[in-house]
Amino acid sequence: MDKLRILDSDFQCKTHDNGLRQPEKVWITFLHAGWQKHWLPLTDWNDNDIFWSTDNVKIAKQIAHEKFGGASFGLSPCSQKEIGNACISNL
Repeated sequence: MDKLRILDSDFQCKTHDNGLRQPEKVWITFLHAGWQKHWLPLTDWNDNDIFWSTDNVKIAKQIAHEKFGGASFGLSPCSQKEIGNACISNL
């Protein structure tokens, strides 16, 4: 399996009112359980958070397939989760 990026300037970040930038986690929603309304943080096999980046998205999708089998799911960073938008799905 490809290696997740843990520290990288490629992470999509949310900028807070005080100017601090925070990397956005990958969140997962399921078609059968509150599609785009109910979200859970997606973690790797060691229960570490996965942060949204160009490289990590492909790996996150692979991990979701392995963990949740044939379930229909969508993935998003925090900012898109907050507006109910699954950016990537396996539908």
